[in-house]
Amino acid sequence: MQMSFIPESFIDDVLARTDLVELIHRQVPLKKKGREYAACCPFHQEKTPSFYVNPDKQFYHCFGCGAHGNAVSFLMDYEHRDFRGAIEQLAEAAGMSVPVSDTDHAVLDAQAHLFQIIERVNAHFKTQLRQHPEAIDYLRGRHVQGETAALFSIGYAPGGNTLLQVFDHEPEAIAALIELGLIIQKDDGDRYDRFRRRIMFPIRDKRGQIRGFGGRIVGPGEPKYLNSPESQLFHKGQHVYGLYESRLDNARPNRLLIVEGYMDVVMLAQHGIRNVVATMGTATTDEQIQRLYAQSATLVFCFDGDSAGRRAAGRALHAALPHLADGRDLRFLFLPDGEDPDSFVQTHGQAAVSELIERQSLAFDQFMLQLLDQQEPGAGTAIQARKAKTGAEWVSHLPEGAMKRITLRRLNEHTGVWRAKNAPNQAQSLPQQPRRKPVRYPAHTLILAILLRHPQLLPHVLDPSVWLAGLVPEGFSRLAGRDSERLLEDMSILWDTETVEAARHCDFSGVNDTGMAQAILLDTLKQLQREQADVARKQQSLNGLAQLREYGASTNFPEGD
Repeated sequence: MQMSFIPESFIDDVLARTDLVELIHRQVPLKKKGREYAACCPFHQEKTPSFYVNPDKQFYHCFGCGAHGNAVSFLMDYEHRDFRGAIEQLAEAAGMSVPVSDTDHAVLDAQAHLFQIIERVNAHFKTQLRQHPEAIDYLRGRHVQGETAALFSIGYAPGGNTLLQVFDHEPEAIAALIELGLIIQKDDGDRYDRFRRRIMFPIRDKRGQIRGFGGRIVGPGEPKYLNSPESQLFHKGQHVYGLYESRLDNARPNRLLIVEGYMDVVMLAQHGIRNVVATMGTATTDEQIQRLYAQSATLVFCFDGDSAGRRAAGRALHAALPHLADGRDLRFLFLPDGEDPDSFVQTHGQAAVSELIERQSLAFDQFMLQLLDQQEPGAGTAIQARKAKTGAEWVSHLPEGAMKRITLRRLNEHTGVWRAKNAPNQAQSLPQQPRRKPVRYPAHTLILAILLRHPQLLPHVLDPSVWLAGLVPEGFSRLAGRDSERLLEDMSILWDTETVEAARHCDFSGVNDTGMAQAILLDTLKQLQREQADVARKQQSLNGLAQLREYGASTNFPEGD
């Protein structure tokens, strides 16, 4: 049976849901070193760590033996998996299935089309912002600077049906907009824009792809905030606002501040607090907690100090407890009455926010005991017993480890039980033995090896669509039209001797089977294109941010009166 190649969009989605630091840490204990993480290399014997993992660029490198790569290559090297097997393992961990049928591929193609459409919609909203003074007046009144608006790609959806007008002559685009919920179609066939007279906040995943929008009404109207509905691209319980923008500054901050609203994130970032995201006004979900802990080991939830804020904090506590393993932290910050993060940072400044976090945020166990006292007020024996029972049930959701034992002891001391049951002794884990690094072939060597055995697959390599910007490398393009029987001779002219010899002796599972080799070839080409696109996209974002910072003064909105 011939295997189908894995589409680039699927690989992108898998990697977007994979955190390299967490993946490697499960196999090799990592320690933070500045912005990176270090360990003794798992691929060769050493006493001083020379193996580094870069969470920003999502790659690892050993300065001792030269091992280098991303999540896929780590599984290939460490667990001896082939490319497809590595993708399948990462996909399974992310709760995804590798596409195998034409239907699967059609779904992914449709999703890629939706991403293209939503990017065009965002460009439209940004253009509308520049053309509507009432929108600029609103942002000016909220003291949002031009550099900040550009960083978050803030736009504006004017009144009327401008999306319908812009895409009027594109039936496929209109269908996509209806599927995304950006255009609403009534039962009688009438259509209208979902977002009207709203400041638009694009919601991105951690790779920068737009998944949906949040809109804040300008002027009177309800609801004040409106989000994209659930769609193929957007699942509100899976995403947080501001994650991509915070990662541009630091992909693995020491702590991550979680607030509730879009403008809270925007204004905190404008005042220099970039390690901040928002749950978009909904109860924190299990998936959001997992994504947040993938970015930072310490989460600080910030809520209003009223009863509604404390109820929301309680829900966040219960969502986070199952993920609060040893080495992680969870804190809660309640703002003074009448304040939200937006107003507080504008009034008091960045330093005051940092000081408030340091001095007044509560450790999760302190907040948990407060909740118990509020739920069961009083100090009688029966009341304390109920507290102990309820608290023990809450603590049971913590992962096994020192954190759980210490928290249970704190609970018992608080309720008068005083002594926790001794946790069963855990078997001591044996030290890991370094694994011998398997032979790993560069992508170009792998491609040449396949072509030597299957010259009929050359047209796949010469297809401009599989290369970034359609530029086929010269070493491959000049093979076009060559006699397949003289392919080795021609390669020796176009490529260096070491590469050609490595391709000749390259031996891996499936290389001699035409169907398997074709699948591996297409996967490799897609992987190369994705890696090049990732590098280009990251560099473009960083260049744009640097330019905005340099010339930010010239793009600032005028100050409000």
